[in-house]
Amino acid sequence: MTSTFLDNKTWRYFWHPVCTMQELEASDTGRGILLQTKLLGTELVIAKLESVVIAMNNRCPHRSAKLHLGWNCGDAIQCPYHGWKYGADGICVEIPALPNDPIPPNAKTTTYDCEVKYELVWVRLDGSAGTEIPRHDAYNDLEFKCVLGQSYNWKTHSARRVENYTDLAHFPFIHPKTLGSEGHTTFLAPDIDFRREGRMRFFYKPSEGSRSGVNSQGELSALKFSDYTINLPFGVNVDLTLQDGSRTVLWIWATPVDDTYCRSFWFVCRNRDQDGPDQPHIDQQMRILEEDIDVVESQDPEQIPHPRDEIAVSSDKVSLTYRRILYELCKAKSEGPEAIKAYMTTERHNI
Repeated sequence: MTSTFLDNKTWRYFWHPVCTMQELEASDTGRGILLQTKLLGTELVIAKLESVVIAMNNRCPHRSAKLHLGWNCGDAIQCPYHGWKYGADGICVEIPALPNDPIPPNAKTTTYDCEVKYELVWVRLDGSAGTEIPRHDAYNDLEFKCVLGQSYNWKTHSARRVENYTDLAHFPFIHPKTLGSEGHTTFLAPDIDFRREGRMRFFYKPSEGSRSGVNSQGELSALKFSDYTINLPFGVNVDLTLQDGSRTVLWIWATPVDDTYCRSFWFVCRNRDQDGPDQPHIDQQMRILEEDIDVVESQDPEQIPHPRDEIAVSSDKVSLTYRRILYELCKAKSEGPEAIKAYMTTERHNI
C-alpha cells in the first residue's frame, strides 16, 4: 500500500488561481456575479461586492445551504434558503425573518485573502506565512504578447502535474514529434542553477529535432534552448528559445482542487508576430498537453508517494529535487508559518 509523504495542509499558505476574470464575469445568471469553485477541498463562492472581488466559504452557517445559489445584492451575498445576508467580511448583516432582533455574534462565514492578477482570481486560505502571488515576468514585459489558454482539469495531484514538467527524460517517448525526437533516448539530467524567492531554476538543451514552438510563419520551429523556473509550490515558467532566435514562454499554475484533482491555468507568450493569429500557438501547447494527459492520469496514486514506493535513478535528478523541496516546505509547515516564510526567502545555489 502506498502513502504520500507530503502534508497537503501546507498548500493552504500559498496563493492559487481559482478562476479567470472572464469566468467570474460570465457567472451572472440574473442573480449577480456568484461563482462556485473549490480549493484544497474547501468549497468557495467568488463574488464581486462593490467592485471588489472577494472569496468566501460557500456554506451558510445557518442551515448549510450553498451561498452561490443565492443573490449578489451589490454589497452582500444573500443565502437562497432564508435570505440571510453576508457582507464582504463574512459577517451576517441581515436576517429577514427577525428584522428587529439582534444578529447572533457567531452568524458569520469565513472569508479568505483574494486578489486579481494576470486576469486570474487568486485565493489564499491562510495568510499567516506572508507568501506572495508568483511572478509572471513575460506578462508584464511589453516585448511579449501573452494569451490566456483554456484551463483544464486533470485527475492527478498538483505536485504530479508540475513534476511532469521537471521529468525531461520522458520527451522521446511521449513527445517524439514535439519536445523530443525518436532515437534520442539517452538523457543527462541538467544541473539546477538556484533556489531563491520560492523559485527553482534549471536549463535544458533539447535533442536534435525537437520542435516546441511556432515561428512567425505559423510553422513548427526547432527548439534551441529551454530555461525552466519552478514557482513553488505548483507553478512552472518555461522560456523557450527557438532556432530563429525568437522566444516562447509557457507559464502554468496547477491549482490543487483537492487531494486527487488539479486545475491548470496557463498562458503562452511570444515575442514575435504579435499581430498574427493566436490560435497556432495555443494549438501547439494543447497538442503537447494531449500527449501527456493519459500517462499522467494513469499514475497511481495521484499524489506523490513515499520514496520507498517508487524507484529513483540519476535521470530523475530534477524531479527528485522538486520532491525534496516540497518535503522541506511541509517540514517547515510543521514548525509554523514563520518557518515557511523563512524557507521561501532563503537562497541556495547549485542544489
